[in-house]
Amino acid sequence: MSQGEENYWDNFYSFIEKTDNKMPPSQFAAFCRLELVHLNINQLIEIAAGEGRDSIFFASQGIQTIALDKSSEAVNFLKKRISHNKNVLILKIDAVNEDLPTPKFKDQACAYYARFFLHTLEENHLIKFFEKLSSSMKKNDVFFTEYRDDNDENLDKTMPDHFRKFYTSHFVNKLANQNRMKCIYEISGKGFAKWGIEDAFVTRQVFIKE
Repeated sequence: MSQGEENYWDNFYSFIEKTDNKMPPSQFAAFCRLELVHLNINQLIEIAAGEGRDSIFFASQGIQTIALDKSSEAVNFLKKRISHNKNVLILKIDAVNEDLPTPKFKDQACAYYARFFLHTLEENHLIKFFEKLSSSMKKNDVFFTEYRDDNDENLDKTMPDHFRKFYTSHFVNKLANQNRMKCIYEISGKGFAKWGIEDAFVTRQVFIKE
């Protein structure tokens, strides 16, 4: 991520803090919550948590949550907003260049969660991220991800001013397989991440570490 991109996101989260915009959880978070019940997983690490809407939701559901972001503004905002919740730990971590934290319960399965993160990465950074992620996961850990795929590239954007890279679900699946992760669920389409007038074309995937 370039310095300009980092400044963009710092300014964005600074604006969010000033407006105190308490967003409800994403549709993807609600979907993953039910999957966590089925998988009997009660701890989650959110990568690039942003303003924290999904981390707040997971923690409110009693899930031990670690919220990560590389933006200082996002981390400071999250600490002010949800540090009182005993189910949440907030850390400033660059998930591409730094090691991911150890889950609270080392002997239990953990879910890793990244919504609208993969498409913010250049290809070399995406490859590096999967390597970092895989090295942090143990057998039977899962990775939930939702991202704008190649079908979204030419659609109108509500916020067009920042970098996006549009990958095919096949390419993401290939990277996961190369890092010993197997896809156990996949769906693509519109209607999963509608926001105002924008209806992004996204892919949802769930991977399990083999």
